[in-house]
Amino acid sequence: MLKRLAILLALAVGTATVAHADSISGYFSANGTDSFTPNSITFDSAQVAGAIGGTFASYLVDGAVINFLPGPLPYANGMNTPPNPPYTTGSVPLFNTSGGGATFTFNMTDYDAHYINDGSLGCSSGSTCLNVTGDGFFTSTGSLVGESGPATFTFTSQYVNGQPLASLTSFSASASASPSAVPEPASLALFGTGLLGVVGLARRKFHV
Repeated sequence: MLKRLAILLALAVGTATVAHADSISGYFSANGTDSFTPNSITFDSAQVAGAIGGTFASYLVDGAVINFLPGPLPYANGMNTPPNPPYTTGSVPLFNTSGGGATFTFNMTDYDAHYINDGSLGCSSGSTCLNVTGDGFFTSTGSLVGESGPATFTFTSQYVNGQPLASLTSFSASASASPSAVPEPASLALFGTGLLGVVGLARRKFHV
């Protein structure tokens, strides 16, 4: 009897915790340095710079450091999924940035990469460029605990004419997120009523 009620209580507490997580939405831009080859990207230093809106505007400021995953991220021209191993959960924590006691992490689920050296897609003639758009979602920890709905990360990098490949270059990037779905209060009340009914039935059974 005690064991069964403890399990039901744990279920109720766990569900309430998830249901009351905050929703993340908004956008911010960034710049920094990186190096890339025809099949991998290695990020160097980066920071939030430029437009900030939505949830992010309450925590992030210009100059906030962006920490990318260490080492090179492999890619092929076209659509890619996170490399496995070591990322076996279907997403890769591409970067995180902090402000106001909160840390935001962009978890990338796929990315579309285009290595350009023919003057197309907005890349200057004679230059070498890399354009990447990643899909995923944001999570936050610290003073804000929550998760976004679908989010995107857009990255553009261009080597200066005559600059050797695999050397550092500047890049620009932007990230945006939509609100996550949060259960309505009526749904939560319905769940609580159902849970009490289950507990009541269990007690009646053991007192018959």
